[in-house]
Amino acid sequence: MDDLHIRNGLHVPAKAIGVDAVKASGPGGQSVNKTNSAAQLRAYVDAFGWPDSLRDRVLGHADSRISETQRAIVISVSTHRSFHRNRDEALGRLADLLRKALHRRKPRRRTRPSRSAARRAVKAQKRRSEIKALRGPVEWDGR
Repeated sequence: MDDLHIRNGLHVPAKAIGVDAVKASGPGGQSVNKTNSAAQLRAYVDAFGWPDSLRDRVLGHADSRISETQRAIVISVSTHRSFHRNRDEALGRLADLLRKALHRRKPRRRTRPSRSAARRAVKAQKRRSEIKALRGPVEWDGR
């Protein structure tokens, strides 16, 4: 197995990833419960050889597949009938998860509404208030 490419210059070494064949659950044919076609992937974050900042960002990412105690990522796939396709799917999911964990959101720049926009908003609120005030009880003296 080759190293897993994540993005420019960043990869996960093959030695940090372990893939086991396990029995898949669910309906099957004549070979049901006999073949180990599901793939269970374990990627040990400490073995990636990445700087501490990247490693901490991955471990701090909110995803149930990341175990902080074992410092590993566990991905199970049993969508395909063949182990090799399940393994490839698991590697793709690992790459997607790592890309998502490493993505930095652009910081939000605080903005302020323009003076004219604030005036328009107040004007609309007053108009709405007047409309609702007209819905109140009507005074009638009975004549």
